[in-house]
Amino acid sequence: MLKARDPAFTLPPPARRPRELLGYVETHIEQGPVLEKRGLPVGVVTAIAGQIRGRAIFMGQAGHAGTTPMGLRQDALAGAAEWIGWIEQYAAARGRAPLVATVGTAIIRPGAPNVIPAEAILSLDVRHPADRFAQASLAALLRQAKAIARRRNLRFTWEVTQRNGAVACNPALTKALSASIRAAGVKPLGLVSGAGHDGVVMSQLTPIAMLFVRCRQGLSHHPDEYASPADITVALRVLCDFLKRLAAASL
Repeated sequence: MLKARDPAFTLPPPARRPRELLGYVETHIEQGPVLEKRGLPVGVVTAIAGQIRGRAIFMGQAGHAGTTPMGLRQDALAGAAEWIGWIEQYAAARGRAPLVATVGTAIIRPGAPNVIPAEAILSLDVRHPADRFAQASLAALLRQAKAIARRRNLRFTWEVTQRNGAVACNPALTKALSASIRAAGVKPLGLVSGAGHDGVVMSQLTPIAMLFVRCRQGLSHHPDEYASPADITVALRVLCDFLKRLAAASL
């Protein structure tokens, strides 16, 4: 059996041709707090933010925690911690942009309580609706990481592990979806999705539209993630109306 990593592996062609499709519509919980704060059951997505993920490594020198003076240490974790704090401040200062940057994982080696960390391996996730802004922000974050490493006599390396460009939702489909939201008695609110969705991949095949459903406290990827049956009912009404509009327009 061939696997994706095998040289002979090729993906099958799309089951549908672009000219056969009107578009793709996706419904998803917002995964954020905006709809709840606005008191709205649904919202229309205008774009899906691009994201860049990578692996950052600070490398220093292991040493005994009790015998190595503080001024002579090459503590990889201390350098990584300084950078994490700087990332938070940098992204927060540009929150209205809206830039988000997250260090979600950290591996510390050798990982003993009495040993100065020799290596800190971090994940970094940077997202923004404009690809150029995301790339420029990432470049600023990496410059700071290198400056911290030089000052602390550490080495720093960076590797991109994933890159998805921003995706704009189709204006015509988004307009029709907004009209269906109004028909359901709800004021349309445009939102940028900071999370990646199936629509990112589908946009390579056909125009996309996306509907957000309010979720309690904006929680996602959490046991308390919840969307009410009432809000889901509104979303279903919106989608049914949207599909009727598309059918009528294509006749």
